[in-house]
Amino acid sequence: MRKLQTKYDGTCAKCGSDLHVGDDAMYEKSMGIFCVGCEPITIEEIRAFRQAKADRKADRIEGWAQKREEDAAQMLNSHPSYRHDWAFITQPGHIPARARMIKSDDRAYESLGKAREMRSRADNIRHVTVKGDAERKRQAEREALDSVLHKGSRVHDFCFGDGTIISVHKKSYRIEFDGKTGEKWKTARDKSYVKPIENATCAAG
Repeated sequence: MRKLQTKYDGTCAKCGSDLHVGDDAMYEKSMGIFCVGCEPITIEEIRAFRQAKADRKADRIEGWAQKREEDAAQMLNSHPSYRHDWAFITQPGHIPARARMIKSDDRAYESLGKAREMRSRADNIRHVTVKGDAERKRQAEREALDSVLHKGSRVHDFCFGDGTIISVHKKSYRIEFDGKTGEKWKTARDKSYVKPIENATCAAG
């Protein structure tokens, strides 16, 4: 978030106070503009403002997608008498009305495809992140693993294969790996890189 002088009149996204041209303000694209001192500071407050702005944008996009879907449905259900006339549908040769209907249907299907893309985009927009989310998620994984793993537990590392935990540290386990040729070796690995081997027998308690 950066401090700037406003170029346009507006309102603080938090307290609703008026902001006039030339006023000092705090701004971030993902959240909006705030009075100095009103800007969100805590992780959850930042997440809440980003989510609210993202939801408003996603709602607009979904509204456009819905309009496309409604218009396409209307086109695909037009001229029901023609659509249920097998002779009209299958008769060889160029029939102007049929050609127009087919062209209209092609536009409708294209519009439905764009609507699906818009809904996918809106769904992605709704998934907001805050700096540090990846590490917080990793730490939660570490804590979950600590509830089931300890010294002597058998684990599988996605890179080095199977091994046994020989010591437990704050963010890592020191593991003695079996080795592909049977020669054991030891190294520290982030806790989030391993998973328990089900039904494994512990080497130590």
